Amino acid sequence: MALGSVGVIGGGINGLCIASALAQRGWQGDLFERGKCLQQTSSVSTKLLHGGLRYLEQGHLALVAESLRERGLWLRDAPEHCRWLPLLLPIYENRRRPAWQWQLGLGLYDGLALGQVPSFARWFSPEDVCHLHPELPAEGLQGAWQFWDGQMDEQGLGNWVLRQALGMGVELHEDCPVQRITTTGLLQLENGRLHQFDWLVNGAGPWAAQLLECSGIPSNVKLDLVLGTHLLVPVPEGLKLPHHGLFVEVCGSARIAFLLPYQSQLLVGTTEEVQSLGQSIEASGSERELLWQLVEQHLPAFGAAARSRGRFFSGLRPIVSISSTGKTNISSASRDSLFRRQDRLITVFGGKWTTARSLAERLLHTAPFNGQT
Repeated sequence: MALGSVGVIGGGINGLCIASALAQRGWQGDLFERGKCLQQTSSVSTKLLHGGLRYLEQGHLALVAESLRERGLWLRDAPEHCRWLPLLLPIYENRRRPAWQWQLGLGLYDGLALGQVPSFARWFSPEDVCHLHPELPAEGLQGAWQFWDGQMDEQGLGNWVLRQALGMGVELHEDCPVQRITTTGLLQLENGRLHQFDWLVNGAGPWAAQLLECSGIPSNVKLDLVLGTHLLVPVPEGLKLPHHGLFVEVCGSARIAFLLPYQSQLLVGTTEEVQSLGQSIEASGSERELLWQLVEQHLPAFGAAARSRGRFFSGLRPIVSISSTGKTNISSASRDSLFRRQDRLITVFGGKWTTARSLAERLLHTAPFNGQT
């Protein structure tokens, strides 16, 4: 006999992991998605399972450690959908961060992984770098650090989680937009149908705060919505896709970006632009130019193909509002998640792909799912 009924709103990776974990623990779960599962934020990531090396600079050690642990578990449990990817971090003259700073960060990054890594970070000379990545400009190059992170086929990995959820008895309701929820467990669909549950979990990602507002439920947690845009570039004729990915500093900025081999194409990203739900989810002119320039600066042989045949994709990421942390730069905001309970409603704010399963486990250790009230 089920412990009780739970309605989960949101068919992204967080909602799927939550519904799956609840079913595994004996709860009857129903998952509601306004469209198709895994077609919004969860389908437009950088395709990495990573700890977030840059988050160390901002002091988010606990989040990085959790992410690195989860990275290892994904790679262990679903090797058919993810793999280890070697990354080069090229060091050029007159850049914001010196080589020794990256050395300290990478040492901590590998240490927090607790041995779950193919090999520790290592230094390559300029000559070695040019051999490994011949398209990389050599002028001003001092060398590069090599380190490892995970890369995923996010659709394949997400569907793997979806199959697990369905196999555990989760009832899936796709194309079912939720119009209103209450703190007493009542859920109303856009077509007017009502569903009563013992508990509700609002895991609607970027739309979680909006659902609360439309339902007349106050919240002291706000979300910043960040538009992330990526560029997919076909490999020009006569060139080979690099085996190593690149982790690079964006010129004139504290930000970093990736240039990665992904399914026989070059994947470049991501941008970070704060926007609202009312704005269209598509790349702006400035974002397009930034990504084109990243290719031209770091892989110039791919530059013409990037501008003529590159394809952009964009998505919204929910980040717990920086206004409550005193931060002024969205890049320095934590990608961690928060839970807020209001009677029989629990809302999930924030989160990231890599930590979706640990987010679900943390939820199970909160009342009422841990047996407390």
